[in-house]
Amino acid sequence: MSTRASGPSPTAADDEARRRHEALTQLEVTRSLRTHQREWFARLRSEVFDAGRPYAIVGALVPHEILQALDLPFITDVWYSGLVAARKQSGHYSDVLDRCGYHRHLSRYAALTLAVLLDPTHPDKPWGGLPMPSLVCTSIHERSAQVLADLSGAPFIPIEQPVLDRPVPQWWRQSRWQWEDLDGDYRIDALVAQYGDLIAAAERVAGRRLDLDRLREILDRVNAQEECFDEVRTLIATAPKLPARLGEVMGQVMGIQWHRGTAWALDQARAFRDEIRERVEQAQWVCPNERYRLMYVGQGLWQNLDFFTEFEQKHGAVFVRSNYLSIASDGYIRYGTRDPIRALASRYVTMSEQMHIPGLGSEWALHEARSHRVDGGLSIAGWWGIRDINRALEEAGIPVLDFPVDAVDGKTWDQQRLYRLVSDFIEQRVAPAQEARRAAGF
Repeated sequence: MSTRASGPSPTAADDEARRRHEALTQLEVTRSLRTHQREWFARLRSEVFDAGRPYAIVGALVPHEILQALDLPFITDVWYSGLVAARKQSGHYSDVLDRCGYHRHLSRYAALTLAVLLDPTHPDKPWGGLPMPSLVCTSIHERSAQVLADLSGAPFIPIEQPVLDRPVPQWWRQSRWQWEDLDGDYRIDALVAQYGDLIAAAERVAGRRLDLDRLREILDRVNAQEECFDEVRTLIATAPKLPARLGEVMGQVMGIQWHRGTAWALDQARAFRDEIRERVEQAQWVCPNERYRLMYVGQGLWQNLDFFTEFEQKHGAVFVRSNYLSIASDGYIRYGTRDPIRALASRYVTMSEQMHIPGLGSEWALHEARSHRVDGGLSIAGWWGIRDINRALEEAGIPVLDFPVDAVDGKTWDQQRLYRLVSDFIEQRVAPAQEARRAAGF
């Protein structure tokens, strides 16, 4: 595909007009989320740095609810890496990893958290930086986690996902109530046993025993929170036009997810849902001249979530769907929490496979593309199984652009080249494909 510009890149006047429009259409809950995050992180730093309270660094597929029930503070590695990227500091911290001798193929999506700890004298660390953790728990495949544990002297609890041997293509239809049948009791057993190691280590660090009744209450709040996300997804998918930009939606979902199960998270999720519903009822759209609806395939572009708003004015193109909101709806909810440890194990035992594995990931992505009335997708490299998902979408008449950047590494970013790439993709592939589908009656 040609990368020759089919039109000029945005001018300074275009950028200023876009910023004014974005300010007018920004969600109120985006402001309240930012305020909460700053206040929460300031409290965490005060408690950990000043008072010496222990805390953990954990992966996205670790049952955070267990740590919450133990009142053990934690930071999620990929969430903090996303913060580094959003602050345009990923290039600096990628250089830190290079200087320390870590190879370029070490995943920056989690390793930027390690990089911040490797550079304690940097004067402008995201939210003031991080202290050394007292516990590290991630997927066994996250290679930077062992380095982080060695650096800090903290115990490392690796979690290994049991192999999926009975794939169910339309898994999301069973995941909420029939999760024992869907995931397999023997696989859940394997993860429950590993959670025993995590609980024992976390209890030692926290200095208290896990209260299962409290854990059950947390899981019930998580279910209620994810139900709000499910309503938001339905509103976005069925509304005549897009009521909120995908960057804001992603930021809202992930900001709430890292606090899931808390009273604040549930209140914020409800406020998020209510504001989206109000926008739909008032026909308040981010792009009134909307013509094309696009989706992320795989990771989101955390290093520049505002980039895709540049295509609203010129092309009428909006981004309506990402994995983050959809997996919150389809992957997190587990009804029936009599045994909360088992319910947690069911949630995480196949979450990654559901999004990525050939067959499961492609079936889900295609279902999501159709329900969101998607005209094209952008696929950011880095997640396994992505080629099969892209192929399934292409075969269904939904063109996909391989977007040649890292989700968080700013050193891969070339604004002008990427602008031309997306512009050409919309004009040369998305627009003709939309016309072809309309001509065929779809």
